[in-house]
Amino acid sequence: MTSSVAAAAAQVVTYDGLPAAAGGAHALRVKNPADARARVATFLDACTQPAGPQRWGFQVATGGDPDASDGLRAVATERLGGPSRRTQTHTEWGVRDEAVDELLAALAAAGPQTTRYGAPLAALTQSVAVHLLDPGTGEPWSDLDPETFGGFAVDGYGRLLGASGVRATYGTSGSTLSLWLNLPADERLVPAAQHLQQHLPVKLSTKHWRRWAPTRAGDGYRSTKVTSPLVAV
Repeated sequence: MTSSVAAAAAQVVTYDGLPAAAGGAHALRVKNPADARARVATFLDACTQPAGPQRWGFQVATGGDPDASDGLRAVATERLGGPSRRTQTHTEWGVRDEAVDELLAALAAAGPQTTRYGAPLAALTQSVAVHLLDPGTGEPWSDLDPETFGGFAVDGYGRLLGASGVRATYGTSGSTLSLWLNLPADERLVPAAQHLQQHLPVKLSTKHWRRWAPTRAGDGYRSTKVTSPLVAV
């Protein structure tokens, strides 16, 4: 380990794409949900290694076209069984991997249906914790994991320093990609960010990059905004 790498070993640079105030996620500018999923899969294969089993969910919202809603609920019930949750705003199902393609086809067949508020009438969600890969070795970064940072929680939503995650939503009227990325805080940062951007189906924002370093007391971490490592690229 070089001296600069050692000096930054307790630091990490994160990308939050995107915060709720900035829309919550990147838009995947692909109409067909299956095509959107294929683009996300290409990125995951090139840049990540799973850190746990991926989770799939399916939901149909209320407040849309009744016939379209009934049809989507019928497909979900036939393929998945009873819903895992039902509220005034939507109905949810847990999804097994083998049902994903059929649900994507159902979303495409429904067309660009929305609720009265403009949200997708139905959507399939994919959530996966990942290890980002060192583009030089094709292996996960050895010094980027939650244990390195003492399991420090960034917020109340379960996000930890050193633990990257991806959440994709494939909807009837559009698809989105939400990213929580943890990258090395040393000379490896720029090539790591370049590698991600080369394979991502969205353009990373120049905002929402932060460097995390231990507090003086050593009882946690604090962050400061930093310039995107891609700005000068």
